[in-house]
Amino acid sequence: MVKKTKIVRNLFFLLGGLALGIMIYKTGFNHILSNIKQTGWWFVPIIGMWIIVYLMNTYSFYVIVNDGSEEAKRIGFLRLFKLVISGFAVNYITPFGLMGGEPYKIIELKGPLGIEKATSTVLLSTMMHLVAHFIFWMVSIPLLLFLVPVLSGMVEWSMILATIGSVLFLFWAFRVYTRGGVDRAVRLAIGLPFIGGRIRAFYWQNQERLSQMDGLIADLYRNRKKDFIISLSLELLARVFICVEIILIMQAVGRPVDFGQSVLIESIQSLVSNLFFFMPMQMGAREGGFVLVYRILSIPVAFGVFTSLCKRIRELFWTLAGLLLIQIKQGG
Repeated sequence: MVKKTKIVRNLFFLLGGLALGIMIYKTGFNHILSNIKQTGWWFVPIIGMWIIVYLMNTYSFYVIVNDGSEEAKRIGFLRLFKLVISGFAVNYITPFGLMGGEPYKIIELKGPLGIEKATSTVLLSTMMHLVAHFIFWMVSIPLLLFLVPVLSGMVEWSMILATIGSVLFLFWAFRVYTRGGVDRAVRLAIGLPFIGGRIRAFYWQNQERLSQMDGLIADLYRNRKKDFIISLSLELLARVFICVEIILIMQAVGRPVDFGQSVLIESIQSLVSNLFFFMPMQMGAREGGFVLVYRILSIPVAFGVFTSLCKRIRELFWTLAGLLLIQIKQGG
């Protein structure tokens, strides 16, 4: 088992290193160097503030894992901190985002927790992260109407659709929190062409395990509401704190923005980027999001391109850090 885990870890590291090299090539090494030179020492707080973001994400995850059981006591905070950073790194560089980092975390946690509990805790942590995203988007929509009272028809309709989509997602998330959703998701997948037969066989062989995972997922909301609120609040606070990055980047080029504008910029660009979740590092989608929101706020689009590149450099730094952490032997 240890040998298999080591092989998987090395595979994630090698594929990640290859993908990271491709991302640097596509971004352009000269563009990266030029941007670093222009931003200067501002990159220290821009990169450093993400330690706080990752600590919030980790504590949110830690609250979910730490249910008082003996197996949970084997998982230390620093170990989860390592998994959070390396998990996000894998997500950045893999297509379909969550197809990489979440399985990696499950593989790393299944030893001390068991496969059912490792899967349910990782799914819960991912759900908290996603729900915080949707709440953040919903809160920012009224802010857009306040800061930009006159909007084009296309932008208005986009915001209406985003609001409806967010509400529907939150209703679905509440259902998952209260009842679980693994069993139902697998049963729905049985109807897929080509692979439906294999999924059906998997379902009948693992029905008890799937039900157990649903029970573990629902337990957090039903019996540990305080932990549920703390975990979700930390994820939402992390989303809000990320907006400070926009303020720092714009300060670096002498075009300050206030916190309300930074929330709007971060919200809209992340909304547009996540619509193209299937692309590694959302190449091109993020730039489009920045161009859109900077035009709405009547800020020169060139600043949006600069901001996007700064974010990419920060991501490249933390992606490299996360890939290196994959190779570090697990601690407590």
